[in-house]
Parts: sequence; C-alpha cells; structure tokens
Amino acid sequence: MDSRLAGLVEAAKKGNPQARTNLAHAQALGVFTPRNLDAALDNLALAASVGWPDAMRELQVLARTSGNWKKLRASVNPKTLRCAPSPKVLLQRPRVRVFEGFATPSECDWLIEKCRHTLKPAQVYENSATEPTRHEGRSNSEAAFEFEVSDVVLSLIRDRIARASGIPVDHFEVGMLLHYKPGETFERHTDFLQSGMHEEIETRGQRVATFLTYLSDDYDGGETEFPEAGLKFKARKGDALMFLNVDADGAPDPMSLHAGLPTTRGEKWVLSQWLRGKPVNSHHTPGVTGSPLPAEWYRNA
Repeated sequence: MDSRLAGLVEAAKKGNPQARTNLAHAQALGVFTPRNLDAALDNLALAASVGWPDAMRELQVLARTSGNWKKLRASVNPKTLRCAPSPKVLLQRPRVRVFEGFATPSECDWLIEKCRHTLKPAQVYENSATEPTRHEGRSNSEAAFEFEVSDVVLSLIRDRIARASGIPVDHFEVGMLLHYKPGETFERHTDFLQSGMHEEIETRGQRVATFLTYLSDDYDGGETEFPEAGLKFKARKGDALMFLNVDADGAPDPMSLHAGLPTTRGEKWVLSQWLRGKPVNSHHTPGVTGSPLPAEWYRNA
C-alpha cells in the first residue's frame, strides 16, 4: 500500500473527517489505490455524518438535492451523474459538437471554488518546446486540477466527458480551470502537438480533442471563435463544447484553429480538458495501461 494512502486509511479509521474526505477523493479518482466509487461515497458520507462541512457540501452537489447526510448519500446516483446529453453538431470541419446542459450550475460553481485561489498566468507550449512558457498572445489565468484539489465531483464529471467523447479517462491530461477577466484573451492557436514533439506524441499520443465546459455565462463577448469556419460560439453556464484537433486520419487539422475572445464585461470561467490518442501515464497512477484509440474513433467522432 502506498505510504500516503496508508496514512489516510489509518487517520480515517480513527474518525478524522478530513482524512475520510481525502480518502474518498483518492478512491474516486483511483489515485494511490484502485478506483472504488462506492467506498468513496461511503467515506464522504461518514465525514458528513460528523458535521464535516466540506464533505456535506460535496454530497449536496452530488445528490442534487438538500437534506441530512443519510438522505444525500441515498440520493447520489452515479449512473445519472455519468450520463452526458446528446451532442449537437455545430461544424463538420473542424468537427465541433455542443452538449447543452452538460453540468449543473452547482457543479460549475463547485469547480470554480476548488481552484480559484491557485490561479496563475496561463502559459503555452511554443513550437517543439516541452515546457510551457508565457506568451503575449495569452493573457488569461489558469489553475490545474491536481490531486490536492480534485474530488468525487470532478471524477464523475471526467466520467461524463469520457461518455460524451468516447475517449477513456486514462487518456485525459490534468484538467485546467481557465479564467478570463475583461479584456483578457487567448489569441488564435491550435491545440494539437507540433511535429517537433514527436517523442511526446509517440509516448502519450496526440491531443486529439479539446473538451470545454463553460462554468459561467454572466459576461459579454468572450466567444470561442473558429476563424477558418467563420463560427463564434457563446455558451450558457453548464454547456460543453468538444472540438477535434485532428482529421479522420488522425492527422493535425489546421481548420481547428481557434481563439478565446476577450470579454467586455464580466468574468468567464471554463473547465478545459485535453484528450489524448493514447493513455497518459501520471505520477499519481504509475503504470497506467490501456489501448490507443481505434481508427473508428477518428472516422466517426
């Protein structure tokens, strides 16, 4: 057993509600331990049963209702929480799909609060660089959903993204919370990895798709633009957008050029998830195994 997991288990056995909550998150995410969603929900409920406020609030978001901890635990339906709405086709080239009502307002607010205090200037990968850097074309901020701020809510939203995209969770990079204040932007760019990153592509696959969940809508401007196709998309809170960065043969698609236009009023919040063509090994879950996406996915997505 991983020493960090052993410490959580021992503290949870002693009744520590923070430890129970952290253990629930590890079990839901499959970090340091095989994934066990039922055990995660039970530990979250036990933490809530002794009045731990973080666990209680998380159960409320998951249950989509109010009540005492027993009612909340009984109301959590993982099958429903994993379901994604049917996609609507916005474009066929590049391939762009929208999922209306993908996340609830409470899920959106929850994700913002989890990471808003760790925001930092957003960075980009330039050309064949393997480390991100600041760039004048990107002025917004971002925060990563590393294990310390990930939880049961996020784990089930990732399951929902997997259902919507047809791409397994083990192909996901670390999700990012994006924040745009008025005037901030991410100028026109593509998300696929450049040919100079051959080793990275060979090891972990191309960034075949980008999945954006819009966590707010009280702003003006701020559209997601696809200039090659003449499309500017403005989402409602909770809507999601998936666009493919590759064509039907799996090759980078220059038509996927896009931009996050600046808002003129209000703040824009987005959960951004990059999806790879191969499983992504993580320092949290070493030895991740899985298969590359089949050719059918590229043709039919």
